[in-house]
Amino acid sequence: MGRVLSMVAGLAVVVWALALEEPVRAPLGPPTPISVVPTWVAPTVDIPGVLADGATYAPRLYLTPDTSVGVATGADGTVRIIVARATGSFTELRRLPAGENPQVNGFAVDGDTLVWMESATRDGAAPTTTLWRATWSADAPPVLVTADTGEPTFLGYATDVVLYAGTVTWTSLDPQGSGRTQVRSIPISGGSVSVRYLEGEFRLTTPPWAVTATAGPGRPVTLLNLETGERIDVGVEPADVAVCDPVWCRLTVTSDQGLVAIDVMRPDGTERRRLAGPEATPTIGDAALADRYVPLAVDRSGGVGLSIVDLATGKTHVVAPRATNVAGRGGIVWWSTGVGPELIWHSLELSRLP
Repeated sequence: MGRVLSMVAGLAVVVWALALEEPVRAPLGPPTPISVVPTWVAPTVDIPGVLADGATYAPRLYLTPDTSVGVATGADGTVRIIVARATGSFTELRRLPAGENPQVNGFAVDGDTLVWMESATRDGAAPTTTLWRATWSADAPPVLVTADTGEPTFLGYATDVVLYAGTVTWTSLDPQGSGRTQVRSIPISGGSVSVRYLEGEFRLTTPPWAVTATAGPGRPVTLLNLETGERIDVGVEPADVAVCDPVWCRLTVTSDQGLVAIDVMRPDGTERRRLAGPEATPTIGDAALADRYVPLAVDRSGGVGLSIVDLATGKTHVVAPRATNVAGRGGIVWWSTGVGPELIWHSLELSRLP
């Protein structure tokens, strides 16, 4: 679907990055040793990944530590937006027929207010994307906020759609093909969509900031405050692929031999440190969760495990010896184990790390 940008572009960036040589740099500290067994017993909340009717459920956002919202896909391709609770109860918010080729993206929450976007093809027309709102804690049908969404970009970040100060904001492609970015906003209650243009390709990050969306080895990053106009230009070394927010930049360091290390630093270039070596790769698009935690997939004999680096304490916690489909938003990280009817989702509230 043309208006939904896939993560294939991100994979291309990684392949490109792996072809470059690492520059000469001052030596950094060694990576934190990562053991092959969990360093503690993670107090996870678990929910089944298969519903009673056989539909496969995948959480997209945790509303509370034990309640998630996500997408359930039936064997016939029907898509349902579901609120799932650790008690085992599921509440259906919306149902989209398979014939519409539905895709659901851009979940965001503020208190009891939940928003998301649906892209679908109806009656042979071009795909359209609509913005919806629901009070997830109440038994009330969702409300259409607007169909005036432009061509929204979904890049897999937590801030693809932002719900902040009573306003929903997202980025959209410029239909004129100018290379500019549209920043579109609408009051959560509905009304007219306002459109602001930014020169270049940007995505949203921690409000009220935006950040350049294109990434590659040695490519500089610009942070832009949408309220004040303040700009922060982040210097990046030739072998660094940087992902930045206003608090941290996470750097993938590469050489012609492949992945070298994962580093972090402040956007002004200070406090650079090494988190891990080539045994680890980031599991989320964002620089860090809750401005503090970096989830890493760690290669081990027989599988891939999940480690969490706490930037505040410097500790690395191995929380799962096996983990797939790792994701995170805010202060919660989640992952799956098992396949088919044995699929289970596990979530961890990061504030519970020792």
